[in-house]
Amino acid sequence: MKYYRMPDPGEGLTEAEVVSWRVAEGDTVEVNDVLCEVETAKSIVELPSPFAGTVAKIRAAEGDTVPVGGPLVAIDEGGDDEPEPELLVGHISAEKGGRRRRRRGAGASAPEPGSAPAADSVPAAPSTPSTPAPAPEAQESPVQAPQRSCEKTCETPAATQPEAAPAARAVEPAQPQPPRADVTEGPEHVLAKPPARRLAKDLGIDLSSVSGTGPGGVVTRTDVKQAATDRDASPAVPTAPAGDVPDSWRSISPASRKLLDGDPTDASGAERRVRIQGVRKVTAQAMKESIDTKALVTSFITCDVSRSMELVDKLRKDRKFKGLRVSPLTLWCRAACLAMTRTPVINARWDDESGEIVYNRDINLGIAAATPRGLMVPVLRGAQDMNLLELAQELTRIIAIAKEDRLTPSDYSGGTFSISNVGVFGLDAGTPVVNRTESALLVLGTIARRPWVIGEGAEEKIVPRWVTTMSLGFDHRLVDGEQGSIFLHDVAEILSEPDTALLY
Repeated sequence: MKYYRMPDPGEGLTEAEVVSWRVAEGDTVEVNDVLCEVETAKSIVELPSPFAGTVAKIRAAEGDTVPVGGPLVAIDEGGDDEPEPELLVGHISAEKGGRRRRRRGAGASAPEPGSAPAADSVPAAPSTPSTPAPAPEAQESPVQAPQRSCEKTCETPAATQPEAAPAARAVEPAQPQPPRADVTEGPEHVLAKPPARRLAKDLGIDLSSVSGTGPGGVVTRTDVKQAATDRDASPAVPTAPAGDVPDSWRSISPASRKLLDGDPTDASGAERRVRIQGVRKVTAQAMKESIDTKALVTSFITCDVSRSMELVDKLRKDRKFKGLRVSPLTLWCRAACLAMTRTPVINARWDDESGEIVYNRDINLGIAAATPRGLMVPVLRGAQDMNLLELAQELTRIIAIAKEDRLTPSDYSGGTFSISNVGVFGLDAGTPVVNRTESALLVLGTIARRPWVIGEGAEEKIVPRWVTTMSLGFDHRLVDGEQGSIFLHDVAEILSEPDTALLY
């Protein structure tokens, strides 16, 4: 008997939640077959089997939070029982060799060759759960889900079924297993990937009523969207079942609705309590630590960015930028990198343990993004070496996978400076809380047409211009007021007069 325990997901995390099991007790598995999906505070990863044999006992149900080193599954190899070892992800039997899984999203998210990893990046393979190698049949499985979040909508029947006798299982020949569909009725047991389940819950779609068009009858996101369209087009079809949340809460966003998906504390349901976990838990801890350790200061500046908006329009019409995400944020990223050449301390960090200020060679831009799982900060590595086209390409890629909740640890670790665009929510400015391992964070406000004074003397007049307010939050322990002010003014100058970028 072999035992598999929860591996260390890296990033200093100490636990993970079991999202879904891909196997049931009594199933035959090969080395690197995916056993289950687990959700850490930052991503969803698949755990491959380090052993070949029969699943003897599933020891954690879907929805359970398991600490690192906690029991997950026992696999019967047909030999004698052994003590439960501490195993890392990627451990495989010696006779199976060192095959590696193709990293999910490798075609779109490979880092630049030669780029140095940041000091606080996650451990490299094989200790990262997203990089071990599956057997070919695991790669072709139609139920393999991308790394995205999933609502805790189901309880695994495998954990509650009586365990078959080991002798009976041992004599069963190993055969290729088709996609397993539970016979229990209900939307929890429809063959569907976690992203499709989440979308169905957000849209109020009963998965059991949706016909799957994916391989093996898997329900896809497209199927769910079509079901929602058909429902909305027909008034006779009932909407989302009542009881998930009160009617007064149905107009809020799906992300906020998830936070309200708790148990009522009284008969009227006026209050709901939700366990603090996942991204919310890690974000809260990081923000509290930043407030407790940094001397945070915020500076503001308002500037005319009309010429930058004209440049954005030109880039959008340029055929080299066709299909790319071209927005003012692209120029802001470039302006921040140029401005740091005069104030490199903005790209440094304070190291309490060594008593040193650490200056980073590379500018790894963190871009704050609202994702289905909460606030995430994917990173553009080596942004100082990117031109506008390369920045647009990387922003298009990283924001797309963030919105689809497919970020891997390498996508959100190692940032040295961050940018947050609150202007998309109609806000003028904000006072940011700087990330723990950084010294500054730039906040972009909304860009709006406002009256602006131009010209001098007799030529002075008021005209409508594109105007925005930016704020810079920085750690006053290492960034002086002069340095913070120079950096923010330089960014504003570059955006007001893009031609001045040639001076940096």
